[in-house]
Amino acid sequence: MKKEERNIKNGFFKKEDEIAPAYINTKNPKYIEIDNIFYSGIIFANYNRENTELLLKKIIDTNINMSISIFYEKLDSYKTIRNLTYHIANVGVDLKEGKTGATDVEIAAFTYNDAKYIRKEMQINNEDAYFLYIYLEIFSKDEKEQEYLLNKIEGILQSEGIQTKRANFRQEQTLLSSLPFMINHTDIKKASRRNVLTSGLIGTYPFLSSSIFDEEGIFYGTNIYNNSIIFIDRYAEEKYKNANMCIFGTSGSGKSFFTKLQILRYRLLGIEQYVIDPDREYTNIAQNLEGTVIKIGASAETYINVLDIRQESIEDEKGYLATKISRLIGFFNLIFGSLDEEEKAILEEKIIKCYEKKGITFQDETLYKNEKDKISIKPIFKESKDMPILEDLYNILGEEERTKKMQIKLNPFIKGSLNFFNNYTNINLQDKLIVADIYELGEENLKYGLYLFTEFFWDRIKKDRKTKKAIYLDEVWRLIGVTSNRHVANFIYKIFKTIRKFGGSSIAITQDISDLFSLEEGVYGKSIINNSSNKVFFSLEEENISILEQYTKLSEKEKIEIRSLKRGECLIFAGDEHLLTKVECAEFEKNLIEENNNENNNSNNK
Repeated sequence: MKKEERNIKNGFFKKEDEIAPAYINTKNPKYIEIDNIFYSGIIFANYNRENTELLLKKIIDTNINMSISIFYEKLDSYKTIRNLTYHIANVGVDLKEGKTGATDVEIAAFTYNDAKYIRKEMQINNEDAYFLYIYLEIFSKDEKEQEYLLNKIEGILQSEGIQTKRANFRQEQTLLSSLPFMINHTDIKKASRRNVLTSGLIGTYPFLSSSIFDEEGIFYGTNIYNNSIIFIDRYAEEKYKNANMCIFGTSGSGKSFFTKLQILRYRLLGIEQYVIDPDREYTNIAQNLEGTVIKIGASAETYINVLDIRQESIEDEKGYLATKISRLIGFFNLIFGSLDEEEKAILEEKIIKCYEKKGITFQDETLYKNEKDKISIKPIFKESKDMPILEDLYNILGEEERTKKMQIKLNPFIKGSLNFFNNYTNINLQDKLIVADIYELGEENLKYGLYLFTEFFWDRIKKDRKTKKAIYLDEVWRLIGVTSNRHVANFIYKIFKTIRKFGGSSIAITQDISDLFSLEEGVYGKSIINNSSNKVFFSLEEENISILEQYTKLSEKEKIEIRSLKRGECLIFAGDEHLLTKVECAEFEKNLIEENNNENNNSNNK
């Protein structure tokens, strides 16, 4: 190549020039300054003789900027065993003859036993011996902050029994050893070298962080300790036992915002979602997402017949009416109060008679019409207009004196303020996002709407096992607390226990945790928590934390964390992972949710 050509090529801007720093200052022994960033090295010098924890866990969980470099240098097994045998023999003689000083006896005994242990593991269990080297490189943009971070890291490591040395006057060597050049600099090797067996290498596993990144999950937020992002896929069967979730938190803690984010993000994934909304919090968000809102109340024109038997309602291979009666006993318990066994038997008798008048018996064939579908040539299942309504049962209850009391209690549902329950179902929805607005029912009657829509949505969920879906039960305590009854609570528990088989997820939301455990000594609340692989705890009162402690594996540290959570922060239990999380969202998501809240507040004030 000609000289002129070489000169031209030497003048080209190379890739090395693109990544090369503008300057490097190595004059200060405490750090190296590169492009206004300070780098300081820490050398791991010694460890506890025995360690059951991962060495790097505590520092990886911090949000300090650092790089970690680990070197393993395998030793020659033959030479190592020979040297150990020589050492054991010499120290053994010294101990036996008392040649060591009184203060050195204990240390000599330790080294003697350690040497015997290492030799045994290498000879019998086929373990290898290694030299271990670990270096940390801390970096920040401020010199004072750099000193603070160094002290913080040193304190954390010392609390774990790890002795460290600052790489003063050896900053360049430590930095080179921390860069991806595979250089373990000879000037710092002796200060960091410690022996370890193969089994001990597990304790140095560096790819550890209190975070979750499920490949098909949705974004929950960031880990408060280390800012790592958290993606959770509740439907990952190989990782979680089920897709159920409990969301607990006081008013204003952020649980409603978090729930709406879940709805937004799962809507984008096309997952079917059914929301029971007692406080009119989710109606606007459903409309903005082009979902469907069903209202039930005095001013509504949509109705659901509680006596409907739907084709999807079957629990086993047969037994439509039997399944329906067991559900209705729970519903009427909400109206009539706790019924004894005799009263339940009488009520069941009247319900059976009510269906018989419509030609429906325990024979499943009676639920099909005589004509057949022309396309599929299958029998057609009866529609809502072929079913009895509450007024039919009301009239039957009035035929005998022993059921007059029940008829009187049913009167508001027929002739009074709740007569909208006495109608044939007039909705047939196919939308993937449906919100049931039961706000108009009022405080005393919410439980009827909650149960009505829970049953309605449950039948829809069972229709297709292959489709992912979710049902959100806000104020779930009303259905499993002291204001409910064991028949209804059993139904809710059954949903949480079996929804996984239908590709579904149940989400229980409440701020009244004490009420959640108020029915039958909390057996149903406990069952729902135990059948939820995912749990989210926002800020809670001391009383509620004490209750949760009895039913969940909250550590002392986690109880303290829950007490100090700010709005929008939560403790997430995702399978076996416990993550302190800050809920994060995009600006458009925040605007959408806050806009809905403002609209709701304005409408409620009018």
